[in-house]
Amino acid sequence: MGASAMPDEVSGGALNNEGSTGAVSEGVSARDGRHAVGAAAAPAPVGLEDAVRVLRDGLLAVRPDPALTPLEQGAHASRQLLALCQDAAHLDRLRLAVRTLLAIPSQQAFFAETGMHSAKGFTLELAGRIGQRLLPVPAPGGSLYELVQRVVAADDHRWIPLVSPTAWARVLEAVSPAVDIDARAVTQRSLGEAARMLSYRLAGCALDRELLRADAALEEHESPFLALNALLVPWLDRLRTTGVGLSIEEGRSADVLLAQCEAALARVHRRVPDIGVSIRLTYLLARMSQLVSRLRVVLGTIAQQPSPAAVVALLGETIHGAHQRDQVGPYIGETVGLLARNITDHAARHGEHYIAQDRAGWLHMARAAAGGGVVIAFMALAKVQLALLHLPPLTAGIVYGLNYGLGFVLIHMLGFVVATKQPAMTAATIASTLQDAAADRLDRLADLAQNMVRTQFVAVLGNVGLAFPLACLIAFVWVALFGTTVAPPEKLNAMLADVHPLTSGALFFAAVAGMGLFLSGLVSGYFDNQARYHALGDRVARSPRFARLGAERACQLGSYLDAHFGAILGNLFFGMYLGLVGTMGVLTGLPIDIRHVAFSSANVGTALVSLGWNEVRTVLPWAMAGVVGIAAVNLLVSFTLALYVAVKSRQLGFAQLWQLGGMLALRFARKPLSFFRSP
Repeated sequence: MGASAMPDEVSGGALNNEGSTGAVSEGVSARDGRHAVGAAAAPAPVGLEDAVRVLRDGLLAVRPDPALTPLEQGAHASRQLLALCQDAAHLDRLRLAVRTLLAIPSQQAFFAETGMHSAKGFTLELAGRIGQRLLPVPAPGGSLYELVQRVVAADDHRWIPLVSPTAWARVLEAVSPAVDIDARAVTQRSLGEAARMLSYRLAGCALDRELLRADAALEEHESPFLALNALLVPWLDRLRTTGVGLSIEEGRSADVLLAQCEAALARVHRRVPDIGVSIRLTYLLARMSQLVSRLRVVLGTIAQQPSPAAVVALLGETIHGAHQRDQVGPYIGETVGLLARNITDHAARHGEHYIAQDRAGWLHMARAAAGGGVVIAFMALAKVQLALLHLPPLTAGIVYGLNYGLGFVLIHMLGFVVATKQPAMTAATIASTLQDAAADRLDRLADLAQNMVRTQFVAVLGNVGLAFPLACLIAFVWVALFGTTVAPPEKLNAMLADVHPLTSGALFFAAVAGMGLFLSGLVSGYFDNQARYHALGDRVARSPRFARLGAERACQLGSYLDAHFGAILGNLFFGMYLGLVGTMGVLTGLPIDIRHVAFSSANVGTALVSLGWNEVRTVLPWAMAGVVGIAAVNLLVSFTLALYVAVKSRQLGFAQLWQLGGMLALRFARKPLSFFRSP
């Protein structure tokens, strides 16, 4: 934050040119006699309206075309700023305008609060933003916040950090001679009070019970947040009374504690998958990260040798915050995105179990999927029999959903798998690994993705390979036992027609089912998080209600629920989703239904045996093609949605995904069978 923190091209370049009038070389002391000449020579400041007009015209001349690339935007703005410094007439007007703005008293709230999460919490902050959007409260006239909104465009925060440090240093150096002692003292006092506000608020957050629950070490040992506040208070008192800013050594000491604060927050983030997280804790961590970042920037501006990088960073953050203060969508997206990451982290941890790394794991997945296919064949039979009861639509939907949901829970409890449940879990694993992989080291990630594909293939093969023949066997035995087919011929023909890839909506309905698979993954992650956050396993083990089971069995039950609570509720959700979507289509008249590959294959097997080969030989090839298409759409939709959420929640780009796709395509071209055979 001192001079040593400045970029080389700034500290060794423009800041040391043309005498010693630069903002960095002058210092910030209001008592420094070196400013007396500049102050005496400075003319009277212009009015606020004139200052707004001058600054708006200057930004209009500098602002780059949004259609340019980021590199081109930075180069254009840098050239324009350097040209502005050579225009004597415009530079004089700019100096007077800046001097006018710096002389505005009581600016600390602007520097400390603009762009920051408030202490009200997520719900109250969201309600306030909605109210502000519906019926805005005008900003006080003449305040820095109101002036910034009038001068700066909403997207200016995007190109400001792209300007070269040399250009910003020349601007600061060119403007500083007109800034008199009084204006400089007002701004420095406001920045010092802003640092005080940020420090106290950070210390208050550090005492929040939610944070201390997440990391007991912050209570057992000296908290870096409290130590930072204790360190800064005497320095800020000195700044208030004498105007002497932070020395280089003081800045370094503050940097050390700020780094410890960031490390403490990172430690809590790492513990979240094990302890769970709430919206309140998510919001608190985001607020504390903002406070640490803003405090670092503000301290860099009140140093005895201010950092131009800190000045520019503060400028960009406050400009962006002034235009985003009342935005609802970005605020929800940011907070929910953090929560989504914590939820998908649970899915990523479970997703590792769905990727076979060796032949033994691949064969185990095949056996587990085969077991799931056996249960699915009987679930499909139950669904056909329930349909023959002709229940009212809503009742039928609930009954179908319970059949699916309880069947999926049984599959999970028996240690079997439903193949289409895997993508929602494995996508989070891919995103988690992508975050840790270097841009030029994607080999390990490609191996993981290849293992995921071959594991997914054998899982689908296991489900369908057992559900189809067992459904055929059940249909054959049914006729032998009861003397009639499983269902009337018209129902059986409808079951074949429902999976035709061209004459029915099978592929679209498969996408609807894929959406449910994706949502069930989120539900599983959410309730896994809730189980960790509320210590479900420990509470069950210690509950008097389960004491009659005995201490050992109560502990076993608690451990089982802790590990499987999310999976059980996710399976129940997916079952009810499959049962009720078709009912919603009937009740609303919308053309929506579901198609799931395992159940579709079982239905085809039932119809094939019940109707006989002569009846189905013309439509059977289309039905089989429909089953393959349904499988592809089920997996593709659920995996794509889950991967998108996982990548966005980690704030990753998609460039590495394209590289990964290219590597996998090359591997597939060379050895296509390696994506289907065991490792």
